[in-house]
Amino acid sequence: MKKLSGKRSDELTPRALILGCVLAALVTMYSAYAGLKIGGVYWPIVTTSLVSLAALTLLGKTNSREIVVMQTAGSTGGLLAAGIIFTIPAIWMLGLKVSVWEITAAALVGGIAGVVFTIPLREQLIIKNKLPFADGAAAAALIRAGDAGGKKAKTLFAAFGVGAVFAFLRDGLGALPSVVNLETLKAGASRLFSFGTSISLIPLAGGVLIGPLFTGAWFLGAVTTHFVLVPWLVSSGAFADKAVALAGLAKPIGIGIVIGAAIAFFLLRGLPELRKIFSDYRTTEKTTGMRLRWTGILAIACVGLFTIITGLDLVLSVVAILGAFAMAYVGGRVTGEMNVDPMEIFALIVLIAAKLAFGFAAVPLALLAAVVCIAAGMGGDFLQDLKAGHELRAKPINQIHAQMLSVVVSSLVIGVVLVALDQTQGIGTLSLPAPQAVAVKEIIGATTLSTALLAGAIIGAAATFIALRFNYGVIAVAFGIGMYVPIELSVPMFAGGLARLAIDRARKTDFWRLVAAGLISGEGLIGVLLALSSFAAGFIKF
Repeated sequence: MKKLSGKRSDELTPRALILGCVLAALVTMYSAYAGLKIGGVYWPIVTTSLVSLAALTLLGKTNSREIVVMQTAGSTGGLLAAGIIFTIPAIWMLGLKVSVWEITAAALVGGIAGVVFTIPLREQLIIKNKLPFADGAAAAALIRAGDAGGKKAKTLFAAFGVGAVFAFLRDGLGALPSVVNLETLKAGASRLFSFGTSISLIPLAGGVLIGPLFTGAWFLGAVTTHFVLVPWLVSSGAFADKAVALAGLAKPIGIGIVIGAAIAFFLLRGLPELRKIFSDYRTTEKTTGMRLRWTGILAIACVGLFTIITGLDLVLSVVAILGAFAMAYVGGRVTGEMNVDPMEIFALIVLIAAKLAFGFAAVPLALLAAVVCIAAGMGGDFLQDLKAGHELRAKPINQIHAQMLSVVVSSLVIGVVLVALDQTQGIGTLSLPAPQAVAVKEIIGATTLSTALLAGAIIGAAATFIALRFNYGVIAVAFGIGMYVPIELSVPMFAGGLARLAIDRARKTDFWRLVAAGLISGEGLIGVLLALSSFAAGFIKF
């Protein structure tokens, strides 16, 4: 491939914006489906960079900066979808209702706030502190090097095709069974990949992307619950059967571990990072006052927008935007250092604080959590994009324009997608377990904190304190989630994590990451499109 070059005025082109927004819509759809299934969304920036590189190179007369503008727009959908699917399904799990309009509003406000509040961080974190932002740097390296012969693009699109055909055969034509019953399962090897749940490539591919550490902790949590804690509770006579033991003790402990880990992580890493950011600005930035004034003006605008379009209480809107402001900053900083953005943890922190202080009703609390979660996710995602742009000498203002436009597009898509998936497949079921939303539901719906939940919180906080000392991050969150989500999800994810070990040793990581990303996007996109068609057919019939 020829070296990419061009004028800087050729960055923000109509085709880059249009194709980027189309890509953002597609990423939003498949990320929502995959995230509801496996409880996580991987950074989409490398995938969108490769797609942008392939598309604009095919169209001709492109340059690296135009490509980074398109990929900036395209990657938006992943983290915006994550913020919604980690929080909003809690409303349905509580038996309540939320409209497409309310979901869209939360996505729009959270997305805009996340972008606005992280713009001032670019100079400090990327230029002065030179934080790695690993995926952003990898995307820049990919775009700079090009794709000789289109080998990487062919790998990604081939895997996408496999995932798409698989999903269509299973869900569209019914040629593959959607569920395997353990009682009738005879082939032991098949149990590793299905374990009685819906047959899917997504958990296995997700395990490859996540890696052995977190999938191992997740699986250990599942083993602890299903093969140690629950059998012991039943045999000791504490509970009548396994289902009661799981709901009465194991599940609250797991959720408590997630909450305790969230609080510990914020106290040990989040608050120090906030102090560092503001300290750096006071001592090094001549334009701090002006930037903070503009940030304040935009924050007030976000409060007004959130209040008007949702009709919610002004106090709630203020809490939501202040929480989004703080967590977007922390999420961006943590992403730069660790290449991980525990956005759901930041949402849980603000959610707990709001509930304890104000006791809002369920729907407003979930919308608040969504805004904070999206802002934290967008903070990390946009700084990854800005890191790639900085490496390629793109104008930040052009990336800002692309990001803002794609936030609007992704927000318009996610509400319809989420409602369609809930009505056609059922969010919170074995098919789409939505593990993070389960924890949000427990916090919102709780009138008092149970002893099991408090015990889990203490365990999670202690485990996180120890893990951070050894640079293992928020691994306790994975263990806690494993305790309360269906074990049927944990097994294939762990298998994927083990496969990643072999892949890394064979030095084939980049190749198989593309394969895994393609499988997830292919199956996820077809799954959403089939759900939308079914939803539309039912709506027309009604």
